[in-house]
Amino acid sequence: MIGPQQQCDWLAWFNQFDTNESIRLAAHQSAVPVPDLGKLSADEACQKLDEAWKTVFVPGPQHVQILRSLLDQAQGFARSRYPTVNDYNRQRCAGLSSTFSPQPIRCLTGLAGVSKSSLARAFERMCRLQPSPEFLTDGQRLVIYPVRQLEIDGQPSVRGILKSVANPVALAGRAMTEVAGLMEHVSDWFMATATSTLVVDEMQFFTQSNSASTKTSQLIMTLANLGPPLVYVANFSLVKKLMLRPQEEKDRLLAAPTVLNPPLADDPLWITAIWEYLSVAPATFKFDAAAHALELHRYTAGLFRALRQLLLQAYREARALGRHEVTMEDVRRAYRSRTYSSHRRDVEDLASLAVSSLMEEKRPDLVCPFTELRTAMRAAANSLPQQSPKPVLSAVDAPAAMIESTISADAKAALRELRRAANLPPDERITAKVTRLPKRIPVSAQSLLQGAQVFRDALKSPSTASKPHANLEAGDVKTI
Repeated sequence: MIGPQQQCDWLAWFNQFDTNESIRLAAHQSAVPVPDLGKLSADEACQKLDEAWKTVFVPGPQHVQILRSLLDQAQGFARSRYPTVNDYNRQRCAGLSSTFSPQPIRCLTGLAGVSKSSLARAFERMCRLQPSPEFLTDGQRLVIYPVRQLEIDGQPSVRGILKSVANPVALAGRAMTEVAGLMEHVSDWFMATATSTLVVDEMQFFTQSNSASTKTSQLIMTLANLGPPLVYVANFSLVKKLMLRPQEEKDRLLAAPTVLNPPLADDPLWITAIWEYLSVAPATFKFDAAAHALELHRYTAGLFRALRQLLLQAYREARALGRHEVTMEDVRRAYRSRTYSSHRRDVEDLASLAVSSLMEEKRPDLVCPFTELRTAMRAAANSLPQQSPKPVLSAVDAPAAMIESTISADAKAALRELRRAANLPPDERITAKVTRLPKRIPVSAQSLLQGAQVFRDALKSPSTASKPHANLEAGDVKTI
C-alpha cells in the first residue's frame, strides 16, 4: 500500500509552481562567467562566449504567462490520466493508453531569435525530477519524464523521429520499421514515464521546401496522437505554410496559437538580459547595460539571437584592433559590418514594417500570421461615453523618429514650431505664429537630371566623387 504522504508526493513536480514568482525563479538561468578570454584566440573566445550566452534565460511577464499555461495543461492532463500512483499502476497493467481522446495541439510561434527555444527548454528543465528522473515508492522505482523535449535536428523521416524518443532498451536488437508499431511503442513508453507534455522544436528543419507542408503536417499529427498534449515550436514562415493545409487539418494544427513577442526597448526584461550577457565577461565588455539598452535595441529589434551575434562581432572588432575590451564604438562597428549584415537587414526591415505595410509582401517571414480584428472593438469603445483627455504631447517613438530624421531642416523647424504651438493654452493657439514651409519647386526635367547626378555622385568612391563634373546633357539620361 502507498502511504498518505507518498500519495501526496505524486505529481509534486507540478505543485511547486504555485505562484508566478516561483515560475520565474525556476525558469531563470544565469550564464556561467568565462574567465581568461585574453588567453584564447579570437575564434576560441567567441565560441566560449556563444556557448555561455546560449544558456542564459531571463523570463519576463510574457514568458511566465506562457509557462503558467503550459504547466496548467500538463498538470491537468496528469491529474486526469493518473492522479495517484495506484491509478498509474492500474493503467500500466490494463494497457489503457489508447483509450484516451487526442489532446489539443498548441503552436508556439514568434520571430526567429525571440527565445522560443529557450522558453521550451526552460519548461522541460522546470518539470524535470531532481537530482535524477527516479521516483521512489514502496517497492517501486519509477523513471519519470513529465515533459519531453524533442528537437527535429535534420531527421529525414517520421520513423527516425519516433525512434529518437522510443525506449532505447526496448529497441535494442529489434528491427522496428513500421510507423504504426513505433507509435504504439512510443505511446506506451510515454505512459510508462508519466509524460504529460511533448515539446517539439526545430520544426523548420524537417522539410527544406519553400512550399511543401504535407510532411510537416503529417509529422505534427503523428506526434499529437501519441497521447500527451503536444506543443510545437514554429517560426512565422512554417505557420504560413500550415495555413495552406485543408480546413480540417488547420482546425487542429493552428487552433491554439501562442505568439511570443520581443521585449520593448524600455522593458526591464531587455535591460536585465543585456546585463546577464555582459556579466559573462565583465572585464571585457566595458559599457553599461541600462545606459545603452535603447541603442542596442535599435541594432537588434529586441531579438536575443541578434544581440548575441552583435556582441560576438563587437568582440571580434575589438580583437582585430589589438584590444581585449569591448566598447560601444566596437558595437557600432559590428552593426555596420558584413558579418552582421543579415541580422542588420532583418532589423531594418522590422523597423520599416513598424511604419509601413509595403514590406509585408517582401518579408512575410517577419509578419505574424495571426492577426486581431480590432475594428469592432474600437467602434464599441468609441460608442461609450468618455471624457476626452487633454491632449499631451509626449516624446516621439522610434518609428516616428526614423521618419523625422529624413525630412529637411526647414520641415524640422516647422514641426518644432507646430509642437510648441500645440502645447500652448487653447486661447493662445489661435494667434500662434508658425513659419510656413517655402513653396515646393515644381518637378522638371532639369531637376530630375540634377537629382540623378547627386545620386550617382553618392555611389562613387570619395576620390572619384571629388572630381569636377561636366554639365549633364539630355543624352546622359540613358546612363542612369
